[in-house]
Amino acid sequence: MQNRMTVKKSDIDFNVKSVIDYVKTPVIAVVKCNGYGISMEYAIKAWYENGVRFFAVSEPIEALQIRELGYSDVDILLMSPVYDEDILKKLLQNNVILTVTSKQCAMTATSVGDYNVRAHVKVETGMGRFGAGYDAVDELEAIYNVKGIKYEGIFSHFALSFEKEYNQTKVQLDKFLQAVKHLQDRGIDVGMRHIANSCAAIRFPDTRLDAVRVGSALVGRLITKTALPLRKVGFMEADVVDITTLKKGQTSGYSMLYRAKSDVTAAVISLGYRQGLGLTRQNDSFRFIDVIRSVYHDIRGYKKQPVVKINGKSYNVLGRVGNQYTLIDVSGSDVRIGDKAVCDVNVLMVDTAVERALI
Repeated sequence: MQNRMTVKKSDIDFNVKSVIDYVKTPVIAVVKCNGYGISMEYAIKAWYENGVRFFAVSEPIEALQIRELGYSDVDILLMSPVYDEDILKKLLQNNVILTVTSKQCAMTATSVGDYNVRAHVKVETGMGRFGAGYDAVDELEAIYNVKGIKYEGIFSHFALSFEKEYNQTKVQLDKFLQAVKHLQDRGIDVGMRHIANSCAAIRFPDTRLDAVRVGSALVGRLITKTALPLRKVGFMEADVVDITTLKKGQTSGYSMLYRAKSDVTAAVISLGYRQGLGLTRQNDSFRFIDVIRSVYHDIRGYKKQPVVKINGKSYNVLGRVGNQYTLIDVSGSDVRIGDKAVCDVNVLMVDTAVERALI
C-alpha cells in the first residue's frame, strides 16, 4: 500500500454539523491551504453537502480551483487584494467576490474591462496586513465612492481569538463596529458584516454578527480548547517496509542521536516529515519572552514522542523522524513486513503530493 492520509467522512461531517448547529449564524467556509490539509475537494464537499454555499480562500488559484471542481452555484470570497490585471480578469470571469483594501485597489478592479465586480471591504483592526484603518473613515468612504462595484460585505480578522479571556478580541470587535457605524451614519450600506474566525465564532457569541468564517474547525485542530467538542480529522497510513535489528551500541538516523542500550528490533515504516509525522509548527515569534515560552513548552513535551500504531498496538519512534522513512521500536512484538502502520499527523503540514483518501 502506498502511504496516504485517510480522512473519515463521518468526522468532517460531524465537525461541520456541530459548528453550524452551535453558532446558529450563516457560515462562510474557509477552505484555504488545500482545505486545511485534507484537500480542497473533501473540504468543500463536506460543507456543501451540509448546506453551505459561501466559501472563502486566500489565493486566486484557490478560488479558480473551486470553479474547476464544478461548484458554479456558490459564492467565493478571495480574502486578499489583487492588482494583476490578468488575474483579475480570470477572477471576475468566474464571478469571484474580490477583497478591496483601498481606493486604488477598487479602481484597479473596475479598470480591467466590463465585468460585474462584486466586493467585500477589508478593515484593519489589529492584524496589520490588509485593509483601510478602522478610524480612517474618509479613506473607507472613498472606497465606497468608487463606481462600478457592488459592495456586498465588510470584514476584518481577529489576531488573538485564542486568548484566555475576552479582551483583545473585544477591542478589535469594537473597532470594527465603530468603522461600520461611521459608514452607516454617512448613509453607506456596508452589506454583510463578518469578523469571527473559528475560535471566535465558537468562544465569543458577540463576534458572530451577520456571518462567521470557519476554517480550522473543520479538521478539529483549533489552537485552544473550546466548549464545542470536535473530532481531529486525518491520519496517515503506511506499510512496514522492513524489519531490522539494532545491536547494543548501534546508532540510527541522522546525527546518530539514538544509540541502542540493548539489542532492539526495529520496523522501518514509510512515513516521515514529508507525511507530517512528528511535525509541529516552528516558533515564529522572536521576542525574548516568546523564545522563553517556546523553550518551556519544548521542555514540557520532550518525552512526547510520536506514537505509531501497528496491528492496534502503540510503538515509539527510535531516534529522529526521517524525511521519508522512520524506525519504530517493535521489540517483543509480532510485527511483520507488510503490516499497516497508522499515526496521527498535523494535516496542515502533510506534503500536498501525498495521497488523500476519503472513507
